[in-house]
Amino acid sequence: MSRWTDFLQRLRGDAHDGERQRWLAILGLNRRLALADGRTAVLTVLVDEAVRLFGAERGFLVRVQAAAPGFAVEVARTFEREPVASPERKLSTTILQRALHQGEGLFSEDAQTGDLGASQSVADLRLRSVLCMPLRVGDEVLGVIYLDHRFQAGVFGERDLPWLMAFADQGAIVLHLHGLLASNRAQAAQLAAHNVELQRSVAAQAEVLAAPEPQLERARLRHAFPGVLGDSPALLRALHVLDRVVDTELPVLLTGESGTGKELAARALHQGGPRRRGEFVAVNAAAIAGGLLESELFGHQKGAFTGAERDRPGLLRQAAGGTLFLDEVTEMELELQAKLLRALEDKRVRPVGGDREYGLDVRIVAASNRDPRRAIADGRLREDLYFRLAVVTVQLPPLRDRIEDIEPLAAHFLAQAARERGQPPPVLGPSLLAALRARPWPGNLRQLRNEMQRLWALAQGGELRPDLLSPAEAVATPTVQVPANYDLAAIERWAIERALRAANGNKAEAARLLGIGRRTLYDKLAAPGDPTG
Repeated sequence: MSRWTDFLQRLRGDAHDGERQRWLAILGLNRRLALADGRTAVLTVLVDEAVRLFGAERGFLVRVQAAAPGFAVEVARTFEREPVASPERKLSTTILQRALHQGEGLFSEDAQTGDLGASQSVADLRLRSVLCMPLRVGDEVLGVIYLDHRFQAGVFGERDLPWLMAFADQGAIVLHLHGLLASNRAQAAQLAAHNVELQRSVAAQAEVLAAPEPQLERARLRHAFPGVLGDSPALLRALHVLDRVVDTELPVLLTGESGTGKELAARALHQGGPRRRGEFVAVNAAAIAGGLLESELFGHQKGAFTGAERDRPGLLRQAAGGTLFLDEVTEMELELQAKLLRALEDKRVRPVGGDREYGLDVRIVAASNRDPRRAIADGRLREDLYFRLAVVTVQLPPLRDRIEDIEPLAAHFLAQAARERGQPPPVLGPSLLAALRARPWPGNLRQLRNEMQRLWALAQGGELRPDLLSPAEAVATPTVQVPANYDLAAIERWAIERALRAANGNKAEAARLLGIGRRTLYDKLAAPGDPTG
């Protein structure tokens, strides 16, 4: 305590020592500013103390604004600590504009003489002493703190400029911080309003989807969806929802197991809608590391990071006028989800390492093989991003719920394989078709396509026989036996191989089945003894 007392005593010094008195006043000012409640109260304390300390008659704190006349008076006070009436007409616009334009402090011991004396506003106001300092944050001038005295010359001098700068810095901090707070509050209110609107849309959609379905037939759809094969009731239910949103700009979230054709559905939305002349751009969030994915989506400036040898616009801008298909959205890092949400809300995107924003004109179709509500509960998906992406949600059915579609799908995949070799399409026999329908197809369309390509290769143009199919038990049963001992590494290899088979080789899906991150799975697969080779 004695050390603090000694410090204050040395700081006070002689009662006539003006420099130490000003230091003491600034220390006291900081405390008073901290206790003041609200922007106006803080700025009023600042101006009152500046008027008192510099012996001014009046003080003004002026903020720059875009609208005419280019400034607004935030606080105007007299030496008696009373507000100045009609303050915009009580200060010299010549002095104000000069300080704003030059960005430096200025003073006049007698404004009626010299170049300022020729100013009409100085003459009209009969100003004598003037002291003015810009409020700066970085390179930006936010306003000015302006002191004057109409009746006495020589009140201010050059020695006062650095001291007034200390006051101006305080005022700049207040304006800047309160501006940020106001902006954050406005954005939070806007996001809250958007979320309420989107929640209502999602609830309305759920109500429509829960309503009794009409008789579903392809002929009743307004759009043909030629790339999506099948007529099963399960598929037609999904197409019925897609049909109603093709011609809109609404974001769509496609859900369903891996391999159910989510990208096909996204392409169908794009090709049948008003953005068909634009580009369809697809990106799998699970296949790209988080840091690279940000650059892939938002683009980057040359030199933003090692390897950034040229500017790249990013996929969001590449898809301008078209559609961006964002697959496996629940695998994105949460920080990147927040940046994506802000870009979609503002319809603006800033490349990595850039200082310029670009407008967005893109429709987002997202997809996930996870239940989005479960992903939110598990902390994998931001709820606010979900409401932005899932204005319309469409669940694509697994192949086991589309038994009626197996025949046209298998025929389509076989025809593709035959066409690649310049041969006529084969015929599916009853026995082969029965064998295909009897399988559970955990890998869905992707697994069926791979199986048909394999079958065609083994048949070598001959009869397509059921015995050429992969063993049925290979679909559901791992080829390795469960380790008989308790060797942890062996059990881990067995679990990874089983998960990869269940996911039909999709590593992101295998990681989800194992309950680990995909990067962890990649590390384990890269380690010696990788069961996949």
